[in-house]
Amino acid sequence: MNGSPEQVSADTADKLGVTSYLAIFAIAIGFVLNPFNGSLVVTAYPHLAETFALPYTHMSAMVMYFMAATAASQPLAGGIGDSIGRKKLFLIGIAGFTAVSYLAATSVTFSTLLFWRIAQAIFSGVILANALGLVGQVVPAAKTGIYLGLLNSIMVAVTALGFPLGGILVELYEWPMLFWINIPLGVIAFALAVLFIPGDEPRETRFTAVSFIGLPFLPLAFVLQAVIQGEPVFFSAMVLLVTTLVVAVGIFKSSQSRRQFKPINNRVFNLSCSAAFFTSCIQFGVMFTLPAWTLATLSLNSGSLGLYLTGFSLTIFFISPLAGKALDKIGEGPFKWLTLLALGASLALMILAFTKISFVLVMGLLGIGIAISLLISQRSAMLAIPSQSHALAMGLFSSWRAVGGLSGNTLAAIVLGGFPAVTAEAGVHVFEWQLALFFIPLALSLFYLRAPNTVK
Repeated sequence: MNGSPEQVSADTADKLGVTSYLAIFAIAIGFVLNPFNGSLVVTAYPHLAETFALPYTHMSAMVMYFMAATAASQPLAGGIGDSIGRKKLFLIGIAGFTAVSYLAATSVTFSTLLFWRIAQAIFSGVILANALGLVGQVVPAAKTGIYLGLLNSIMVAVTALGFPLGGILVELYEWPMLFWINIPLGVIAFALAVLFIPGDEPRETRFTAVSFIGLPFLPLAFVLQAVIQGEPVFFSAMVLLVTTLVVAVGIFKSSQSRRQFKPINNRVFNLSCSAAFFTSCIQFGVMFTLPAWTLATLSLNSGSLGLYLTGFSLTIFFISPLAGKALDKIGEGPFKWLTLLALGASLALMILAFTKISFVLVMGLLGIGIAISLLISQRSAMLAIPSQSHALAMGLFSSWRAVGGLSGNTLAAIVLGGFPAVTAEAGVHVFEWQLALFFIPLALSLFYLRAPNTVK
């Protein structure tokens, strides 16, 4: 394609037509690879544990390393993309993700599979960090919001699809099909991106130390997984300590970085991050526990569980825009109580009266609670900081969500590991601990959170 990105963006609506849609299609495929693969594997955890003759708690590494590597790679890849060009990084991410998916599918040991799973997360983080920026190179500025909303809707829908599809693939084929499925997606996305996404314009953005802020997440995940498996943590802890210190010193020695952080350090933003942290603790702790626990209590196979989990994702899909519109009109007050009622009721049902019928209600209540809690916390965080700091602040907000996911996953794995096998009683203990350690602090965070008033 010829022409500068500015010309392409300006003329997209009038001249490109099908070309612009094909470019958006390429971006969309890349954008959903990470969440799709995150949900695709969830229902296969019991099968993978049996295949590789490992305790179920070891499957937590599939979640934690994937999440940590994604969180570590995104800010770094975003900084590099802003400096040398987003399309270049996007293509590298697609090519790398496709290649390591092939290698994951051919793995013969769990350690090898885990290594390529981490590589998947890194390359998909590269894609995520640069995909949204590419939208601005394809569509007019006036339509950017529409396409960003479309991408987010597609992401939630594909995440919902991943749960049952993963279960079906494992039931009909073997686990490598969970990774083979990525190869045609990667090839299509790469070809369309090369042909239809406009080239990168010359860059003047400086690469700063802030881009390294996610690096400590990977050694943190190794520390937590070592704790779960009862292995020595000294080496991983030292790597975590050194990485954190180096990144912190690099950021805070820079006057530019200090200026970026100053407007973010306020009470509302900190409470918003706290609420997001505890919400993710509950979400990921439940999601890790459910595959083995529902097999033990309800005799659900992977495909059936996937259908229930789809209900959770679709609830978020429909509730999020409706609740967001209502929040803008009447404020967060009533929604705090709705969030706590929904989350508390879902945990209570799993503890006190868990059946196939109540499981449907649990997934709906959990989806409502998670969706609204994250909306409240994200909206409050954005309103509490100046617009010029939104990108950095939302990066930090996402980091706290990632740490929450790691923490919730760790607690669930440790509690389940205290039992010889995953039983009904083991799952109940997980949810009781979640009520004590995560739900109560979440309630306190939301209670004291007061977003700036925008309701007229």
